[in-house]
Amino acid sequence: MRESLIFAKKIARERLLILAWAFYDLANQSFALNVVSLYFVRWVTIEKQTPELYYSVSFGISMFLVAFLAPFLGAISDLTNRHRLFLVSFTFLSVIFTILLGWARSVFLGLLFFAIANFGCQAAIIFYNSLLVNIAPQDKVGLVSGIGKMFGYCGAILALLVIRPLVIKEGYQAAFVPSGLLFFIFALPCMLFVRDKKSSQPPDILTFFRKDKLLFTSRQIFGSAFRLVKSAGLSDFLKATFFCLCVVNIIIIFMSVYVTRVFGLDENQIVNLIIFSTIFAIIGSVFSGYLSDHIGYKRSLIIVLLLWVICLFSGALARGMLSYCVIGPLVGVTLGSTWVVSRALAVHIVPAQKIGQVFGLFSFIGYLSAITGALFWGGLLWFLSPLGELGYRIALLSLLLLLLPAFVYVRRI
Repeated sequence: MRESLIFAKKIARERLLILAWAFYDLANQSFALNVVSLYFVRWVTIEKQTPELYYSVSFGISMFLVAFLAPFLGAISDLTNRHRLFLVSFTFLSVIFTILLGWARSVFLGLLFFAIANFGCQAAIIFYNSLLVNIAPQDKVGLVSGIGKMFGYCGAILALLVIRPLVIKEGYQAAFVPSGLLFFIFALPCMLFVRDKKSSQPPDILTFFRKDKLLFTSRQIFGSAFRLVKSAGLSDFLKATFFCLCVVNIIIIFMSVYVTRVFGLDENQIVNLIIFSTIFAIIGSVFSGYLSDHIGYKRSLIIVLLLWVICLFSGALARGMLSYCVIGPLVGVTLGSTWVVSRALAVHIVPAQKIGQVFGLFSFIGYLSAITGALFWGGLLWFLSPLGELGYRIALLSLLLLLLPAFVYVRRI
C-alpha cells in the first residue's frame, strides 16, 4: 500500500511538471502571434506610417543576434547545468520590453524595445526545449513534445480571441501590455516548478564570461560544437532540418499572401482560416507525438515530409473554397507534427548533457532556413511575376525541390 502511494505521488508529480512545462509553449504565443506576426508591424507601418524596411531591420538584427549567440549560450547552459536560469532571465527580458512597447511613443523606441523583446523570447525557447529531457520519461518524449505544442496552438487561439477586441476598440498599441502580461502569467508555472537535474558542483556561470577566460571558453565551445555536428546522426539531422524548415518558414511567412492572391480571401477569412487550421494543428501535435513514440522518430519525420509533399501538391492545384477548407486543416496537422517530431528526434540522437548545445544549433539552423527560404520564395515570385496567379502556384510546387534533399538526409540518420 505504501509503495503504491509513493508510485502514485511520483506519477502525479511527473504529470504536473509536464503541464507546467507545456504552459510555457502557450505563454510565448502571446508574444509570437500578437506582437511579431500581427500588431507591432501594423503599428509601425500603418499607424506610424513608417516603411516596412524599418521593421525588417529591427526584426533581422534581433534574429541575427540569437542565431549568433545560440550555440554559445546553449553550450554554457550545458556546462553549468543552468538551463532554467537562462530561461527565466530571457523570459523576463522579453516580458519587460513587451510591456514597455505599450508606452513607446516614438518609432525608434518602439523598434528598439521590440528588438530586445524578440531577442529575449527567441533565446528563451532554446532553454525551454532543453528542459524537455528533465520532465519527459525516455519512452514518452514524443508525446510530451506534442502536448507542449498542443498548448502552444491553444495559446495562439487564446491570444487572438483575448487581444483582438482590445485592438478593435483602442488600436494596435493596446495589444502590447496585455500580451506581455499573458506571457508572464502563463510562463510562471514553468519558471517556478521545472528545474535542472542536480549535478555535483557545477562551475560558476560568471567564470565563463571573465575577460581572461572568454576567448579560451569560446574556442572550447565552438570546438565542441564542431565535434558534435560531425557525430553520427546529428549532422544529417541538421541538414534535413534545414531543408524542411525552409519550406515550413515559407508557409508560415507567406501563405496569408498566397491564399489572398490565389483564393481571394479577405482579412477576416484569413483569421478564421488560421483559427480553423490551428485546431487541427493541436490534433496533429498530440497524435504525432504519440505515434512517434511507438513507430520511431526517424520514421515519423519521413511521414511528416510525405505530408508536406501532399500539402504542396494540394495547395498548388486546388481551386474553390472547399479545397482550401480541406488544405488548411491538412497544413495545420503537418505543421504541428513537424515541430513535435523534430524536437523529439533531436533529444534522442544526442547525449542529455549536450542538449542545450544541440538546441542552440537547432535554433541557428531554424533562423538560417528562414532567411534562405524567404530569399528562395522572393526570387521565384520575382521571376514568375508575369504569370500572375499561375506564378504563385508554380512557386509553391517548386518547394518540392527543397524537400528532396530533406528526404535524402533523413534516411541517412
